[in-house]
Amino acid sequence: MEVEAARCECCGFTEECTPEYIAAVRAEYLGRWVCGLCAEAVGDEVRRAGSGTITTAEALDRHGRFAREAPRAPGKAAEELVAAVSRLLRRCLDSPPASPAAPRGQKLAAGTRCPDADDA
Repeated sequence: MEVEAARCECCGFTEECTPEYIAAVRAEYLGRWVCGLCAEAVGDEVRRAGSGTITTAEALDRHGRFAREAPRAPGKAAEELVAAVSRLLRRCLDSPPASPAAPRGQKLAAGTRCPDADDA
């Protein structure tokens, strides 16, 4: 299957798609290729404005302007988040299994559990 890289004209996200899919998206969005998330946002913009109030082109322009002007998360913060999640996962995977379940007769404080024969 042949795939091509397509870059969203609103947010700049790039993904690999078939040429047929790219052509279908461009046909729907006036020759512009937009990713799925931006396509949803454009649809929401049209619905929010009310049917017939704004055109798809106007909604694309509004969303594109918003996407370009939106503040970007700094790269350092994203790297720190990924590192923190990695450390958490490593700790969870490296730690010994949890202690056995509470002794019989004691009820758990939170969460749901399946009733056993004694509870029925």
